[in-house]
Amino acid sequence: MPMMPGSPASPDLSGGLRLRYLLVGIWLALAAGLQNGVMQAAQPFLRGILGMDLQQDGWFQAAYYMSYACMSILLFKVRQHFGVQRFVRWIALLMLAAAALQTGVSDYRTALLIRAASGVVASGLLVLAMFYLMQVFTGAKKLAGVMMALGLMLCATPLAQALVPPLLGNGHIGTVLWLPAVCACLSAAAMLYLPLPPSQQIRALSWTDILVFLLFAGGVALFCAFLVQGRVVWWTTDWLGYLLAGAVALTGTALALEACRAEPMLDWRWIRMPQILAFAAVGAVVRMLTAEQTVGAAGMLGSLGMDAVQMTGFYTVVFWASLAGVVVGLLRLDVDDIRRPIMIALAGMALAAWWDTGVGVQTRPEQMYRSQALMAFCTLYFVGPMLLEGLVRALAQSTNHIMSFAAIFGLSQTVGGLAGAALSHAFVTFRTKAHLTDMAQHLTLTQPQVTAYLQTAAQPYAPQSNDMAVLQSKAAASLITQAAQQASVLAFRDFFTVICGCALTAFVVALWRWGWRRYRKTDVLAAEKAKLMALLKS
Repeated sequence: MPMMPGSPASPDLSGGLRLRYLLVGIWLALAAGLQNGVMQAAQPFLRGILGMDLQQDGWFQAAYYMSYACMSILLFKVRQHFGVQRFVRWIALLMLAAAALQTGVSDYRTALLIRAASGVVASGLLVLAMFYLMQVFTGAKKLAGVMMALGLMLCATPLAQALVPPLLGNGHIGTVLWLPAVCACLSAAAMLYLPLPPSQQIRALSWTDILVFLLFAGGVALFCAFLVQGRVVWWTTDWLGYLLAGAVALTGTALALEACRAEPMLDWRWIRMPQILAFAAVGAVVRMLTAEQTVGAAGMLGSLGMDAVQMTGFYTVVFWASLAGVVVGLLRLDVDDIRRPIMIALAGMALAAWWDTGVGVQTRPEQMYRSQALMAFCTLYFVGPMLLEGLVRALAQSTNHIMSFAAIFGLSQTVGGLAGAALSHAFVTFRTKAHLTDMAQHLTLTQPQVTAYLQTAAQPYAPQSNDMAVLQSKAAASLITQAAQQASVLAFRDFFTVICGCALTAFVVALWRWGWRRYRKTDVLAAEKAKLMALLKS
């Protein structure tokens, strides 16, 4: 029998069948991650092909997160109401339709629509990957399938960054746009070849559910757009205030409606419990710290002129380290000490950021392999146990609390990641300006070093022109470029120092709380595990 309506049954399977479910589950998880990863990696090339300006580029980035952040809430109800088999067919059709449109995309509006559809498809594929991987395990170990699916999906982003540049080597973006189409066809074929066991259906979806979802998802989508566009058009832009006000109004209205319902999708009383708020805060903080890699390391190397091809080795290392984090997280999982991985991850993040504080203008991707491998490992090492803790807390209340958990977890990871990126960009921008201003005070012609540099910098242009004014202008432009690059690197060093300090502080707090619980022999999930075991036995 299925554990809950909307989830597939768990029949006894042979070893060969379990292996097939494992392979399909792994592929679906990677395909879910590639929905975002491929387009994210190809975005600089699409920007030129579609003629996007900076603001349109921001909407293109935000479209995926706007649809992905809350979609799992609605999909939970859809699976319960219509059953898993219909759900599989609908996701497969949407995936194939989006992939078909993507192969011939030639205008911005179509690309934006496809990007939003990819968020829905990725959310659906992730759920299906979880179901397939859960078939491999038995009993309480089924939750390991959930952890594995999420971890593999996150691994797909650096994998795409490593795969896309070689595919673009011939200069044709079409090769890359066909990759999601191939993934979609293989995913649909795999699901048809090996269908999930049947599920129970109940009348779960109402018009009030749809209204609440539209309000809540609309609010979250506007907030995601606010975080993405803020760093593109800068935070003083007037219309960003309307996005934020709309986000607060829509989300607040949705939560107010839910608070008045007897059977809400989002249980506000459960969400505001101290344990759940602490769970969400920890997840968001750790997710924000991962900006050290996505914004810090990658951003600094980009400012030094590293292109996508030169970064291929960097992302290959990140992919394998991320995969190692997933595997070690599964092997070392201990439900009785669920917070230990978070503590270890924070320590690793602090060490990785400290290693990066020594970067300079001569730093190349190879010199950051060690620190970024550790950062990638820690990022994936903590996600699985955190997901498991939230699932146990939700299931201990009721199966319907999965929707509330999905909202909390999705927001802590998606919004936490976007907020971390936004704050990081703002910090680096301010520090770059500060360092550049400080340098400008010393870059005067009265300084012998400056005069000597200008004379040296002008020499390569001497064969092209005899005009001293032109030579001095080009030499001055070279000096300004060098100063801006140095200021940017110094700003990133400041950023790495701040991340190191934040991660170290969080580690000390986590270590103290972990030690106190060990001393008191306290299990943070004792009550929830007791309820869940009683539920499984009944």
